[in-house]
Amino acid sequence: MPDEFAHLKIYGTEKPSDTVPVGNDDNTFEVMFNPGSYTVNNKINFDTQQAEGSDGSDPKFKNIAPETFSLEFVLDGTGVSAQKTTVIEQIKKFKKITLSINTSTHRPNYLIVQWGKFIRDCVMESANITYTLFSPNGQPLRAKIVASFVDRKESKLNSTTSMLSSPDMTHVVIVDKDKLLPLIVYKTYRDQKYYLQVARFNKLKNFRKLKPGSKIILPPLS
Repeated sequence: MPDEFAHLKIYGTEKPSDTVPVGNDDNTFEVMFNPGSYTVNNKINFDTQQAEGSDGSDPKFKNIAPETFSLEFVLDGTGVSAQKTTVIEQIKKFKKITLSINTSTHRPNYLIVQWGKFIRDCVMESANITYTLFSPNGQPLRAKIVASFVDRKESKLNSTTSMLSSPDMTHVVIVDKDKLLPLIVYKTYRDQKYYLQVARFNKLKNFRKLKPGSKIILPPLS
């Protein structure tokens, strides 16, 4: 299994994003991740209000709730996982990206959760943190986080990644001089027929003239 599939990345953005961001230390939380399972929840909402004195009602359809999913992962500060930061520092960064209120938007970040081909555009719903190992002076050395997220139903990224699949992760390519989009697509997918989908995904107005130095997002494609 490729090494990147052993890492879970959570990107925080102040505004909704249609692409996987180019991560940096300020907006990305990363942790080793090798789950035995993860949970995805779907829910249909019905109105079950009934008249006073009646013994039941016919549920009336209201809406389909956004899909939710839960991931469980462990933060390690013992040094076994080669993680150089303490558990307290890791949790502080996790909370900053997922839970803290932005002063400019007055709300928590929008999030992109990525683990291999699993890519979701979402927001944080809840996070339960359990400390499981301590140093002699009481400092936590290991913690388990169960994080729950809510999908953004209007997300173009979610509709794209749920429609497309590939053995590769999402790629970011820096455009070289005179490089053509079909060639970029072919080098990633070994088939250039997907270049129109990639052009739409990146909202390219003229895919025949790519600007050198610009970034092209290559999502998982079928």
